[in-house]
Amino acid sequence: MGWIFGFLIFVVVLFAAVTYMFYWYDTANGPGLEKLRSLSRGKVPRWVVRGFLWAVAAQITALVTFPLGWIPKRKAAAPRSGSTDPIVVPVHGLYHNRSAFIFLERALRRAGIQDIHPWTYSSWKAEFLSLAEKLRGHLETLHRSAPSRPILLVGHSLGGLLARHAAATAHEGTVSGCLTLGSPHQGSRLAVFAVGTLGKSLGYRSVLFETLESLENRRPEPSFPCVALASPVDNMVLPQEALVPPGAHWQFRWTSPMSHVAMLYHPEVLHVVVSWVKEASAQNRSPMA
Repeated sequence: MGWIFGFLIFVVVLFAAVTYMFYWYDTANGPGLEKLRSLSRGKVPRWVVRGFLWAVAAQITALVTFPLGWIPKRKAAAPRSGSTDPIVVPVHGLYHNRSAFIFLERALRRAGIQDIHPWTYSSWKAEFLSLAEKLRGHLETLHRSAPSRPILLVGHSLGGLLARHAAATAHEGTVSGCLTLGSPHQGSRLAVFAVGTLGKSLGYRSVLFETLESLENRRPEPSFPCVALASPVDNMVLPQEALVPPGAHWQFRWTSPMSHVAMLYHPEVLHVVVSWVKEASAQNRSPMA
């Protein structure tokens, strides 16, 4: 049993090391290095090491908690109509499951936010647009069942892209806010190593992102808040500028140094998400409530 644990730790450390080698090569040979120097106030090596350490810790956490996503979950009660409390819909990233948000769910419930409806999907034999349409339909069903309640999307990585698409295409009034965590808003060069059609479609500035931007440009800018959080030492989204969403309606914020997966567990991110949910739900309460 011990050798299995040791092998898993070795794989996790190796994965973190390899992805940060790619990160450093890409960043050191592009405009991202100057941005990193500015954000870190010259402490570039320290920030990259912190990202690497967070990558190891976060991957171990993801592996340990991943089986929790296989446990059948009790069917969620229908949202209460007539209330103005927010409905939070977390959307996980590629190859993950609903266990991705166990830390966030706990933080939200401690803050008094109880209606949390994670939306999950399979990363295999799926295409982005079909998944995005399914999410949009899910959100519109939720909205019809509780029209007075703000629906707030929180998406990590690919989940943020699905949330972005659904927020742009859902019927007006369905979504009241969209927050993304480490999402590849312009794709990633590492997508060439992805397994499966869905992952490979996320290439840097690929056709998928041209389609998504074209769709958004044909629609009026949303009136609800759209916020993107990203780490300047994200080891999965390359180049660094691919983390920045297009469109003037997006607010973009850098976090402290952490890895891509660590955005699911880092206390700073959890605090920001809880605060954003409270602010967005207050700003978007129905005047008819």
